[in-house]
Amino acid sequence: MKVVAFLGSPRPRGNTDILAEAVLEGARSAGCGTESHALRALHLHHCTGCGSCGTRGRLCIFRDDGEMLYQAVIAADVLLFVTPVYWYGPTSIMKTFLDRLVVFNTPEARPLVRGKAAGVVAAWEEKGPEAAGPMLKLFELGFRYLELRPSGNFLVDGAGPKDAVRGMSGVLDQAREFGAALA
Repeated sequence: MKVVAFLGSPRPRGNTDILAEAVLEGARSAGCGTESHALRALHLHHCTGCGSCGTRGRLCIFRDDGEMLYQAVIAADVLLFVTPVYWYGPTSIMKTFLDRLVVFNTPEARPLVRGKAAGVVAAWEEKGPEAAGPMLKLFELGFRYLELRPSGNFLVDGAGPKDAVRGMSGVLDQAREFGAALA
């Protein structure tokens, strides 16, 4: 089984990167193969809604790092979308990636993702779950749209400073347990 994490934070080594590494560590301890892709380091055009998905012998008309990400999606058994919560939604780089997943909405490409497990790993500064609600709804609807199977989410509130999750009692152990349960 392969777990692939897509890291949506523009800030390296921040809370969500730390959580993702703990989740992937847990998945590896349960025998899964893992990989991660830091979206901040990649070149992704914004989807323009051109409707050319799957034409010209390619999933997308753009020649950018999206092609590599599509192959990672196809190779994965479990997709993890890792993002801090910004203004009650995912980061802009995560949203750009999500928009580009429309390439899997063709009769030829849908079977490449149908039934894959998908979950969210997120952290945010505010206390309480309300701040993540709109973002989680976006993912829920997106997963349903692509016929992905929800695998559960790992969510941490009250994580303001860059590496706050390191000092939060038990959080990294819980992240490892979440990762192991993905197997």
